[in-house]
Amino acid sequence: MTVLLVEDDARVRCAVRELVSPSRFTLGGEAATVADALRLDLASADVVLLDLGLPDGSGLDVLRALRRERANTLAIVMTVFDDDAHVFEALRLGAVGYLLKDDLVGRLVPAIEEACAGGSPMSPTIARRVLGSFVEPAPSEGVALTKREREVTELLAHGSTYDDVARMLGISTNTVRTFIRSIYEKLHVGSKTEAVREAMRLGIVKKP
Repeated sequence: MTVLLVEDDARVRCAVRELVSPSRFTLGGEAATVADALRLDLASADVVLLDLGLPDGSGLDVLRALRRERANTLAIVMTVFDDDAHVFEALRLGAVGYLLKDDLVGRLVPAIEEACAGGSPMSPTIARRVLGSFVEPAPSEGVALTKREREVTELLAHGSTYDDVARMLGISTNTVRTFIRSIYEKLHVGSKTEAVREAMRLGIVKKP
């Protein structure tokens, strides 16, 4: 099983070599930049261990290259970035694992084995973040929109105008305005955009 390493920190590369060498995996190549990584035969490897913060760009560019090639290579991110933007973009681009560098010792080789067995290894804090993204916030106990007010807010969230709302709900535009005033008052907002944003934040309506 061949592993390629894309990492600009020489100390981390050395540590990865020491972790991988006693295992059944062979470190088949290394790169310290995006440009060097793209010169490797990425598609021929079983696994790519990929840092995201590289001197000439992002490891996300390497993931995009793998995606364009439709390679079967498994990509495991190992990085210091634990924010939503990096985590979810890496997973969207096809990374099967996401490890924080603090977790590499004792976790790297099992993570490679897990990925090869069809799993998705992640540092515990990353796994919790990913799972948490699927949990909708509970509605605030202090805000209680009526069923009709919720319907109006949902339609506004999908870009409907007052006239659209009136037509779809079979009510007059003036009645829609009455609902809107009540919604604004309950949510403590002063515009349609603010009302939609606050309703989404509270979990009263779902994101479109």
